[in-house]
Amino acid sequence: MSTDPLAGFRRLGMRAASPTALLSVGLSRCEEDVAPNVEVAQLLLQGLGHVRHITDLSSTELRDRFGLDAFECDRALALIELGRRAALANKGVQSSIGVPEDVYAELTHLIGEKREHFVVLLLDAKNKVYRSQTVHIGTLHSTVVGPREVFRVAVREGASSIVVAHNHPSGDPEPSPEDLAITKRLVRIGEELDVPVLDHVIIGDPEFVSFRRRGLL
Repeated sequence: MSTDPLAGFRRLGMRAASPTALLSVGLSRCEEDVAPNVEVAQLLLQGLGHVRHITDLSSTELRDRFGLDAFECDRALALIELGRRAALANKGVQSSIGVPEDVYAELTHLIGEKREHFVVLLLDAKNKVYRSQTVHIGTLHSTVVGPREVFRVAVREGASSIVVAHNHPSGDPEPSPEDLAITKRLVRIGEELDVPVLDHVIIGDPEFVSFRRRGLL
């Protein structure tokens, strides 16, 4: 797993970046500051409890934790506020799933969760997400989800197709044998129900694994 946020940005793109990576880069004065800021960013986000609380950051916290001067604090808070307003402006707009990065961007809130969450994204005929449903929450190390849990909501809501995803609390997105086995079952049952499984994405930090991109579907 890469510990260099800039390398992750350049390889996967900004939308695939974790909140920790975004914060460590966004609040750095220069490239050399990024790596030392990763641990600070992790601790700060843990203290906030959830990435959505980043809008509660104050100039004092930015100054004390990152050593930013007054203008740098203003700049950081301005960008955070811009992001908040953009999110509010897009509220209710359906997101489209075209590439695995779109799935990762949709589910970055799972990063940092202490237990595995198995999520189903319900898609319409144009691959737009009209509902995201957590169907199972597992333990620290695993989640054992059944096909019935996955397809009950998909059939009830009339999904044209689905994408399934879950997080690995360890941050390592490599699929386990259980991940491979359940994915094969879901794909087979999806074909029988005419609700195809387009992808299974494992959310790590700061990277992810797409079963489709790896040729595992």
